[in-house]
This record gives sequence, structure tokens and C-alpha cells, in this order.
Amino acid sequence: MIYREITLVSAVVCVAILCLSPVLAADSHRLRVIVETDIGGDADDQASLVRFLLYSNEWDVEGIIADRPANKFHSDPVRNHKGIKANDGYELLLGYLDAYALVYDSLRRHAPNYPDPASLRPLAVPGWNDSDSGVELLISAADRDDSRPIWYGNWGSNSGSISNLRRAFDKVKQERSAAGYEAFVGKFRICTLDGPGHTRQGHEDLIPLHIETGYPDIGGRWYHRFRPLTERSGGFDVRRDVQENHGPLAALYTTPKEGDSWTFVYLIPTGLSDPNEPTWGGWAGRYGPRGRDSLNKAGPKGSPFFWANQQDGVNGKTNRDNTASRWAEHMQNDFRARLDWCVAQDFTDANHAPIIHCQNDDTTEVLRVGVAVGSKLTLDASGTTDPDGDKLSYRWFVYAEPGTYHGEAILRDSTASKATLEVPMNARGKSLHIVVQVTDSGAPPLTRYRRIVVEFR
Repeated sequence: MIYREITLVSAVVCVAILCLSPVLAADSHRLRVIVETDIGGDADDQASLVRFLLYSNEWDVEGIIADRPANKFHSDPVRNHKGIKANDGYELLLGYLDAYALVYDSLRRHAPNYPDPASLRPLAVPGWNDSDSGVELLISAADRDDSRPIWYGNWGSNSGSISNLRRAFDKVKQERSAAGYEAFVGKFRICTLDGPGHTRQGHEDLIPLHIETGYPDIGGRWYHRFRPLTERSGGFDVRRDVQENHGPLAALYTTPKEGDSWTFVYLIPTGLSDPNEPTWGGWAGRYGPRGRDSLNKAGPKGSPFFWANQQDGVNGKTNRDNTASRWAEHMQNDFRARLDWCVAQDFTDANHAPIIHCQNDDTTEVLRVGVAVGSKLTLDASGTTDPDGDKLSYRWFVYAEPGTYHGEAILRDSTASKATLEVPMNARGKSLHIVVQVTDSGAPPLTRYRRIVVEFR
């Protein structure tokens, strides 16, 4: 797509368990999230868990399942360190939750929705094959009177344990009517590390949405691209920004490999993405259909499967890495700020992201706007605020790849709080994705977005 930016310089596991769920309110915009981890095998699960807990205020976390049993748990300084003594993945998980509890009061000073440790701990359960706790948790969550889907992320299940979600699906299929089984499976959206072939979850023909975050292998698995794309992005330094002087939870961070983190980074509500639209892109990259082949057949209902096979063009180069690297500095700065929250005793001692007010809307939802060809569309984020009173910089731009219009689009005043799109005459029936990116002047600088999908008529 060709577009021009004309700039105006601007001044600036049972019902009882679920009753303990850290859900603060029935907010339809908050995602219900359950993760399964084989923590205790590969140290990246431990690093991902630190990041996950620091973003746990963004969702309604309804379960953390640890599926690595004692006979597959390797006791070494990476897995048992900083005072944690564990014999299996579940015990290691509890050690991390203990560290979270120690920084909880500080985190709450900076964001109100962090789950209370007392309510979060019962939602952590073992999930190896001879335990039914993970299966019961998943079934209880799906049977709860809540119309929102459940986003399930599996970080590997590489310990020999069968995916607890698959076990739950199998159990429900055996015990309930065909309609009941179909309704149960339909409650789940899967954003997970499964593999290039058949998924660990099974039941592909009924799953409404499945995003594979570890594959395909295009010059390397997407799982393995997390570290090179993020480790030093924006000057990020693991020792300085995470492991030293950031409290007991950050001290447990093990490795910047973090390939499992794509599964929940995909779900962070920054205003840039919609998890139900994997082809639109966001912090975890941009995803396309997996296609149909001998190892990956969509079911009779055409259930959608997506993986990281898309490419973005940035600065004259088009490749898959660009789908995530274009946002990596913002993501790592955001992580840095939350690590600061772990030790910043006063709100004023750390930075907080801008709150974008765009087109008279202050949510993080993607906006859809219909506009006639040949007209002008005013794009207005002038109501945006910053919790710390920082100076704000604006950038409006066309995100070319997700749209269907491939002609020239003119954006005027693209670095002001208000911009104008001159709607092309030849765009009827097409769509264009416009993003406003707002960054504050704090340390580290934090960025939020709003995406507007413009549909031309």
C-alpha cells in the first residue's frame, strides 16, 4: 500500500474455587484467561510466568495449571533458586505466587485490578495425568454463568502430560449430549503453543478459534523469535531492568527466551489489536490461516486455525519479524514500567501509560467507522490524558497489511492530536486500518494505541 503522511508540527476447581475468582466485576471487555504450563522443565516458563503475573490485572485470571510431575521435574539452580524448594511444577508455581504476594501491595498502588494473592492461589492447581484438578477447574469455569469465552493458553505440555483441556473435552464428550459437548467446546478460544501438526487440544472441528503462537518454522520457529526481537529492544537490559533491584518476583526471572509469552502477549489490551482478529496484528505479531494439509485439516465446520505466517513491510523490508519487532520497544518499555511498579512505593515514583480518548471513546476496543468515498474523515484523539501529566506525542499512520485497500491514502496532520484522512475515490467496498500511537515523555516512555478500521462506502 502507498500512503503519505503530511505533518503539522504540534506542541506536544469447583464452584467454591470459582467463587474465589479474582473477577472484580462482570466487565464484558475483560478476557477470561486460563493458562497451562509445564514449568519446571524449560526455564522459559518461569520467565513467562513473571511477565504473566505482572499483566494479570488486565484479565480475569481463572486458572493456572502446572502439569509437570515430580518424575519429570529436574531439580537444579534454575528451577530451585532464590529460596524456592520444589519437587514438581505445581510446587514451583506456588513459589512464584508467593513472590507475587510480596509485591502485590506495591502493584496495587499503580493499577487497581491485580488479583489478590489469597484469591489467586486456589486457582493454581496441578495438572499431570493422575490428577483431575486441572480438568475440574476447566469444566467448572466453562459451566459458570458467564457468557464471555475463555481464552486458554498452553505453554507446551512437554512433560508427557496430556493437555488438561483435551482431557476436559474428552470427558465432556463422553458424559454429555452432543449438543452439550458442542456448547462446552464452543466456550473456549485457544491461543497456545501446540506444534506444526495436529494440536494437543484435539476436537478441532468444534473449536471456534485457535491461534498457534509457536509455529511455523520460517527461518526458525516463531517461538524462538521472542528473544532476538525483544531482548535488547529499546535498550532493554535483563539484569538492570528485571533481575536487580526490582523485588522478589522479578528476581525469579530466568531467561529472555520467553517463547511461551506470545500466548498471552497476544491478549494484552493496548488498543492496538482485537484477539478475535488474528490477521490484524499486535504485540505478538500477525497471524494467517494455517491452511489445509495432511497434518492440519480443518473440521467439517471449517474451524479457523491461525499461525505466525504473515509478513509486514517496515522501512523498505518485508518479513515476518516485522509483525512483532515494529512494536517490541513499546512492549519492553511497558514491561520495564511494571517491574518498576514492584518496588515503587508511591504512584508518582513510576510511569503509567496514556489513556487514549479517540472518536469520543475511551475504551481499548478497535473502532469501526464507515465513510463515503471522496470525503474527509476527522480523526480525533485530543481527549487523551496521561496519569502522570507527561507530555504526549502523537503519530497517526496507516497499518497497510491488514486492510483491503491498496491505493494511496493521504493522512494530514499525522503528528497532531487531530488528523484528517482524505478518503480516496477508488476505495469503495474496501477497508483501511489507521492507528494512532500515543507515547508519553516518562521514564521509560509508554505507548498506547487506538486502531480505527475505516470501511469505505
